[in-house]
Amino acid sequence: MLKMRSFSVTEVNQYIKRILAADPILRQMIVEGEISNLTKHRSGHYYFTLKDDQSKMSCVMFANQVATLTFSPENGDKIAVKGQISVYERDGRYQLYVYDMEKKGLGALHVAFEKLKKELAAEGYFDAKYKKTLPAYPARIGVVTSPTGAAIRDIIAVYNRRSPLSELIIYPVRVQGAFSKDELCDAIEYFNKRDDIALIILARGGGSIEELWSFNERAVAEAIFRSKIPVVTGIGHEIDFTIADFVADLRTATPSAAAEVVIKSKVEIKMALNRLMMQMAHAAEMQLETNSMRLKNLSPVSMARRYRLQIEHQREMLMGIRQQMASQMQWTVKHDFERLDHIGQKLHALSPFQTLNRGYAVVTTAQHAVQSIADVNVGDSIVVKIHDGNISATVDHLESVTEDLTVAQNGPAALPPKD
Repeated sequence: MLKMRSFSVTEVNQYIKRILAADPILRQMIVEGEISNLTKHRSGHYYFTLKDDQSKMSCVMFANQVATLTFSPENGDKIAVKGQISVYERDGRYQLYVYDMEKKGLGALHVAFEKLKKELAAEGYFDAKYKKTLPAYPARIGVVTSPTGAAIRDIIAVYNRRSPLSELIIYPVRVQGAFSKDELCDAIEYFNKRDDIALIILARGGGSIEELWSFNERAVAEAIFRSKIPVVTGIGHEIDFTIADFVADLRTATPSAAAEVVIKSKVEIKMALNRLMMQMAHAAEMQLETNSMRLKNLSPVSMARRYRLQIEHQREMLMGIRQQMASQMQWTVKHDFERLDHIGQKLHALSPFQTLNRGYAVVTTAQHAVQSIADVNVGDSIVVKIHDGNISATVDHLESVTEDLTVAQNGPAALPPKD
């Protein structure tokens, strides 16, 4: 049996690294692909995956090369990078060390994401008026997530730490892959059929746009929009946004953040109860003060003062009415007096005594006024009334002189004055 020399892992990785470094094509090459899982490290380095439809490649770009870029790359950008293929000895994997980068456009998934986002926004799926208010203290919370992922562990950890009064009902689903979108929709529909679920958490750990794509499906967006129960999302990391986040009633950055928001601790509940008790105490004090003021207003002194003021007010009103009535009566009497005086002047002008004052006389017999010679006979006694007295006479002659005598239409005959 031939004996072979053994190598350490480090020696093998170093050997492979020397082989790759000796290849002139791998020392400097341009690779095109789409950025995924981009991490901008606090040191300034960029770590990301370059992918196409079939494969992926790990890449790193150090801070001194990053500083030369004229744009800020993002997940989904289609780029062309120039770099060198080498082995990262510690992990025993090859990666592309990038020293230049050029933007080519958006990847296919990001184009589809923006297209669906625009369509749903136009249809009103993201409108604030459709957002439901979260219950302050949900008794039962439905959790839709993978039963084996980091998301459920984070949610349970928050649940245990906050000493909750709520109950978690977990609906296990696949959160990526061909069937995951249907399972997500079924879970949301299941909780909506129950009458004891107050709120739904839709959660998943971080990942690339491909891994989070189930939460960018129209079917999932429609299921969230149709839900009568408020939906809170905690999907990926803080920088990750999905279509589900835009449709949900509340978006949180991570699964842990979603649990922190909806699961109230005993401390928070106690603080809320204290606030409520303080509000009730303040309201009671205000009510007592109001009732005390009312009682004071019902005391004999207060009531006498109030009624005295009312009586004074009524008296002033009556005095005003009295003055108005007196003024009205004075005006009415004056008006009627002037009218009667005017009528009296007219009657006075028509009085037969005025006719007598002008030199005329009125002739009467014992029975009636004489209006015609036919009213008397020779020998009849008559009375001639003038302005300063009466003259008694006897008729000794009758002569018709009607053409010279003015006779009033319905009044006594008048003799013309003497020359």
